[in-house]
Amino acid sequence: MPEDVIRLERNGLIVDVSPLGGAILSAHWHGVPILAPTPSPGLASHVLGAEACFPLIPFGNRIENNSFHFEGQTYVLAPNTADPLVLHGDGWLKRWSILRQTRWEIVFCYAQEASNTTPFAYETTQTIALGDDRLSLSLTVTNRASRALPYGLGFHPYFPRTPETRLFAEAANHWSEREHHLPGSPGPVPPDMNFASGAQLPADWINNALDGWNGRATIEWPETGMALSIDADSNFKYFVLYSPSAESSFFCFEPMTHLPNAHQQQKSGGLSTLARGEQLAGKVVLLCRKVSS
Repeated sequence: MPEDVIRLERNGLIVDVSPLGGAILSAHWHGVPILAPTPSPGLASHVLGAEACFPLIPFGNRIENNSFHFEGQTYVLAPNTADPLVLHGDGWLKRWSILRQTRWEIVFCYAQEASNTTPFAYETTQTIALGDDRLSLSLTVTNRASRALPYGLGFHPYFPRTPETRLFAEAANHWSEREHHLPGSPGPVPPDMNFASGAQLPADWINNALDGWNGRATIEWPETGMALSIDADSNFKYFVLYSPSAESSFFCFEPMTHLPNAHQQQKSGGLSTLARGEQLAGKVVLLCRKVSS
């Protein structure tokens, strides 16, 4: 097995992880993939070629103009990938340390110092744990900056996309996409993005945030007889749905505690203001099961 790849295994669930970006590289349940390794700008992709899920810390998605105002002060961040806007925070681009490891659980940790490229100083832990039929992902962030700052977290998994893939997920509002892949205006969920009763994904480009999520979703793959239930705790009221097209081999369903670009609308965007020493935590569980064809 390549360097920086660690295998977790329990009762037919096999998950390869890496301290590079705190990433999951692949996940299979009884030989069937439940995540889709995909090239990304993340650190694991740079070294190992692809990743299947990475943590979003201390925020997910982009911040408009690479700056935000908070409690009377302006903060400026630097772009961290080829994208002109700072993207997905820090953790996915850094090497994490291993705090604890067993055959079916690993705890990664990472500490970030404030600098001229980011105001965020924090400590974070990520726990990846396997049950007989489930994969649990937990993130905790503690503010170590000298003053209060807005924090958020999330996960960025890539799921297999097959012609018959069906998604079940309820949401109250849909956000349009505007320039630089930022959320535009909120509105009713359009018919082709309404997955409350289950539906296939739209055929064209998708990159939209939805809010008012109840933290529950299900993905079904009729071709393989597999289903995956997503159970997120109450901090996760938003998700981003992304896929380039119907021909793509993957789609992303990204649970988040905040809206993309929430730093520009802090009163309603879902970010949590943490004073020094305060903490934000979130957990998402992926439950595997067989479904009848």
